[in-house]
Amino acid sequence: MIRQERVPLPVVKKILEEMKEVLGDNPIVARAYEHASRFSKCSPETALEATQKLREIGFSDVASVMLVNLLPEELEEAKALLGDIDGGYDDEKIEKALETLNSLCRGETGE
Repeated sequence: MIRQERVPLPVVKKILEEMKEVLGDNPIVARAYEHASRFSKCSPETALEATQKLREIGFSDVASVMLVNLLPEELEEAKALLGDIDGGYDDEKIEKALETLNSLCRGETGE
């Protein structure tokens, strides 16, 4: 059964690694894998945990995945990235998101 779900880049990378034999030497898949590898900023497990926690804070799937993929460091950067997605988010909610990302993703990479 095929399902559609928004997932962060580290998860995309893992899926492509697991499907390598099935997908073969497709150049589009190879480029997608290269992109996911280059821009993954944490492990797949941490990325999923972070997106789940962001959803619990009140972010949509789109916003959660975007924040995990891009790992903004400051409030203004996060606000610029989120723009008017879902009607916008208040500063307090974004600050909670940044704390979550810092504790999970940045803690893992040592940044």
